[in-house]
Amino acid sequence: MIKTRKVIFAFNLLAVILLSACATTPPVNEGDMVAEKAGARWDALLSRDYAGAYSYYSPGYRSAVSATDFEIEYRLRRVRWISAEYLEHECDENTCTVKFKMGYQVKSPVPGVDSFSGYDVSSDQWIKTGGEWWYLPDEG
Repeated sequence: MIKTRKVIFAFNLLAVILLSACATTPPVNEGDMVAEKAGARWDALLSRDYAGAYSYYSPGYRSAVSATDFEIEYRLRRVRWISAEYLEHECDENTCTVKFKMGYQVKSPVPGVDSFSGYDVSSDQWIKTGGEWWYLPDEG
């Protein structure tokens, strides 16, 4: 009788532990995860961590564009991104669009005017390939 109670007690204790573990682990929302990765990519670009930003690009892009060429392209751009504010995301099973309000600055070709500043909305495309989410840049 005492042995049966110990077994029942041990079983109940195990069940409580397993159920509490499930209750404390929030479900993973892939859209939120992609939005976080998209924000990290923009943070890397804004801080000029080109190797860090490059790591978020799709394997197909990285097979066509080397890390060195990627960095050269970004260093030579006339437009300098100065801020990225997350707005929203919309995802389905294998694609996700993440929108940011982007602050930018462009050096002026006009004498006497140092630069122009403004804002634009960026719609970043992400794809799921091989169980991983990757940034997919526009062609062009």
